[in-house]
Amino acid sequence: MKTKERILETALALFNSANTQAATTNHIASAMGISPGNLHYHYKNREEIIFALYEQMHQKLFPDASFIPQTLPALNEQHKQFALISWEYRFFYRELFFLLSRDANLKERFKTDNLAYKKRIEAMLFDFHSKGWMHLPLDNMILHLSDTILLFLQCWQPFLESMGEPMDAYAITGGIRRIEGSLRSFLTPEGLRILATLER
Repeated sequence: MKTKERILETALALFNSANTQAATTNHIASAMGISPGNLHYHYKNREEIIFALYEQMHQKLFPDASFIPQTLPALNEQHKQFALISWEYRFFYRELFFLLSRDANLKERFKTDNLAYKKRIEAMLFDFHSKGWMHLPLDNMILHLSDTILLFLQCWQPFLESMGEPMDAYAITGGIRRIEGSLRSFLTPEGLRILATLER
């Protein structure tokens, strides 16, 4: 493994176990057994490391940036992957708003990616409505439901922490389960039938 990749791997472990402020570039270099100068040759500061980890996470979350689930099973599978990857990079969503406030480049990139993802969610919901799987007769229903999905995906970890709930891989899936509960309210009988096959 190249030094640059090892830096990201080590930083991810440290960020996940504590937080980004507790793990300085010196701590990361020390954990790797390299000099701070060697680390700074690859990444100028902690913000560059965090940005690189965000890009790595985003690539895993959305290997095909244009992908829109065409079926309820495909959506279910995407949500499962989102939960797994969110846990792997749990520091990011746990500290989301703080990290965005610290780095204007990360904030702009995240906003761009987020708006694109929101458009894909809206396209998916409109498609499911057109296929008769969901009943979303008003335009604002798609808008509000897409917002709800994004809120659960991105703000679930801070919510758990604010409630003093334990944080583990299963707890992360709670946000996904609540998305599914929100979607269920709008499913037609045909949509419910399809969903029932996933729950067997």
